[in-house]
Amino acid sequence: MNSTSSSSNRITLVDGLRGIALLGIVIAHALGWFIAGFIPESVWQSYQNSLPTTIVNYFDGIFISGKFYTFFSLLFGLSFSLQFTNRKADDKHFELRFLWRLALLFVIGFIHHIHWRGDILGIYAFLGIFLLLANLLSNRVVLILAILMSLNTPILVIRTVEYWHPSPKVSEVVAQKEQEKSNKEQLKNFQTLKAGSYTQIIQQNFKDFAFKADFQWNSGRIFVTFGFFLLGLLVGRLRLFDHFQEYKKQFKKAVWACFILNIVIVTFFITLQATIPWDKLPSWFGIFSEFLFSIHSATMTLMYVAGFSLLLSKSSWEGILKQLSYVGRMALTNYLLQSFVGILLFYGFGLGLAGDFNPAWCLLGAVAVFLLQILLSKWWLSRYYYGPIEWLWRSATYGKWQKMQR
Repeated sequence: MNSTSSSSNRITLVDGLRGIALLGIVIAHALGWFIAGFIPESVWQSYQNSLPTTIVNYFDGIFISGKFYTFFSLLFGLSFSLQFTNRKADDKHFELRFLWRLALLFVIGFIHHIHWRGDILGIYAFLGIFLLLANLLSNRVVLILAILMSLNTPILVIRTVEYWHPSPKVSEVVAQKEQEKSNKEQLKNFQTLKAGSYTQIIQQNFKDFAFKADFQWNSGRIFVTFGFFLLGLLVGRLRLFDHFQEYKKQFKKAVWACFILNIVIVTFFITLQATIPWDKLPSWFGIFSEFLFSIHSATMTLMYVAGFSLLLSKSSWEGILKQLSYVGRMALTNYLLQSFVGILLFYGFGLGLAGDFNPAWCLLGAVAVFLLQILLSKWWLSRYYYGPIEWLWRSATYGKWQKMQR
């Protein structure tokens, strides 16, 4: 196989993986009615005794939640690594151009956020600066940082310090009042998104920048995202997809190791949930469970990346890879399109259906949206070189209109 063919196969495989990541992302968002935040308990109560909802919640917790933003993040780091590796030898402005691309991505993310507060593009734009700096580090240092970050080690350290040096406890009365205030705020925010006008929703999402930053820091999601950026950077440096056939055995070993580890962790949590009430567990168990969940999410992500890479590289999966790659080739457009569909269905300036549909129906709806995206992407790319948002981003990056129509 010549180098051009090998490069083409690698890119198609990466595009196919992006397609799978987008499928997981739309499912994750749809299961929460695209609210992208805390949903009031009163909204969930009507579905608590529903068997389909229970099944979907377990499916979400084990296979979806916390696994696909990491999947997408790894591919972002990989894309940067491929761009850096494939730059022309006389390209002396790669770093400056990449920073400009990040600035443009932040603008896209800002516009996206004020319409849908779950946007991740602004976060990618911010962390991309540190990814550029990390590119100066050796593979060993990048690997160590990637492991520490992807397992949310900074937050685990903070939780441990807080456990041994706790803040003064507030009285039960004060704690209850704060909880009631938080519940009222969550309900108000939910009602604004569900039934508010376009202006009210824009204002609400703009104010939620502070909430988003607080969540990213306190949950450690920003560290985990960067950890998977670094893993993607390392995958690109090691050229694992350039020489995929040579690394198949390692990919298979990774899949089995991650699978067995997750069987143990999931079985442990399910058994614990069925036998011991959460409030009866020792106080340190919260830190331990958070650590186990970090391992679960990270290894599930790696299992998905390695497992789907092996499947999509099979000749029998060539047709599926091709369909998925259409979506992945215009991933930015499709990511934004998913949000557009979600807010039109569930928000006040659309149909306002948030909370009105069983999450099981939302799961089926998310899959239907993704299948439509495959058809739309295939149709679009048969006529144009880039997705519309990719084209605008690329044109703004180079300061001139790029060739669009085939």
